[in-house]
Amino acid sequence: MQLDRTEIVIRKRSTLELFDLSLQVLKRHWLAIAITSALLGIPLLILDSLATAWMLNQNSLDLAEQEGGSAGWRHFWHVATLYTLQFPLVSLPTTVFLGHRIFYQDMPVAQLLRRLWPIAGRCLLVLGIVRLGLVGLVLELLINRQVAFDVAIEFWFFVVAAGVALFNRATSPFAPEILGLELCPLRAPPEGSISYRVRSRALHRYTAPQNLPRFFAAMFFGCLLFCMLIGTQLFISGAITGRWSWNAWFDHCGLQLSLWCVGLFLAVFRFLSYLDNRIRLEGWEIELRLKAEAARLEVAAPVGAAGVRAVRFASIRESRDFLLSTLAPRKIVETHLSIVRKICNVSLRLAISGSQAGSLRYLCFAGCLVL
Repeated sequence: MQLDRTEIVIRKRSTLELFDLSLQVLKRHWLAIAITSALLGIPLLILDSLATAWMLNQNSLDLAEQEGGSAGWRHFWHVATLYTLQFPLVSLPTTVFLGHRIFYQDMPVAQLLRRLWPIAGRCLLVLGIVRLGLVGLVLELLINRQVAFDVAIEFWFFVVAAGVALFNRATSPFAPEILGLELCPLRAPPEGSISYRVRSRALHRYTAPQNLPRFFAAMFFGCLLFCMLIGTQLFISGAITGRWSWNAWFDHCGLQLSLWCVGLFLAVFRFLSYLDNRIRLEGWEIELRLKAEAARLEVAAPVGAAGVRAVRFASIRESRDFLLSTLAPRKIVETHLSIVRKICNVSLRLAISGSQAGSLRYLCFAGCLVL
């Protein structure tokens, strides 16, 4: 893996630029994104269909007609709410795939499954239970099917569960990235790695000014995309059959397909927003360049006809002198100054945001590089 060679240019972007880049990434990797999202999407879709199929049988239709309701609209809102709750869990494999693809690393399905298996328990706990991804299916089993609207259960389903889930998406949207890419454990082990809770607080505490507007923008554009997909299917269906109304195709296939397509787009947008937040908050592009330069310090040097040996350096000054004597000096100086300049920019942003300790750390690091 070459950390400074990425498929996406690592830089700060505005919200509209992130939407535009999301469409480009989706266009380039649509098949792989669709396949990875299907790993969890298809099983959950089957469970959702089985849990809501009773709303479309003749008894439910007759009951809704007697009480002046609509079984079709009831089914629509149940399916849409279930997918909304399950979206972070469905998009987890796609997030892991994109995290490797950005560094030009291909990840076959078998390798992706091996990557997900060790973290399956914590992901189900956080995304399925704490974030209510699987709670909707449990509530579906408790609904009274003899009434047109079960206030006791459906109120909790539509208002409380969906409201809590959307609130979590607005304030701390990057749980799949923290679990799937950073592999943070739920509890920090003795060696001192960062736990999920600590990492989530550190990542989301200072990024609320970016997360909230992007959440509402994602909802707006997601609704527009959903209406466009439904309208396209309605036009094609009407042109072929002559029936310009909601029919069985939308109940069993069209609605689910439209929600899935919107989810693919929003999963890519959330991943790119995660990268942008790390760049703004942590100077991630600097970290990648420093790690890439550190990897290049282990240079292969010939040893006669016997082969090669790895050159290791006892100090930073020794490695710098070796690079200056063997590589292009002008290029190294330009790279050195660029890194120092970016570190100073990160330090200034941290000082503005109120993190004086973090700002001082970056300034000291920049001073060491200059020396």
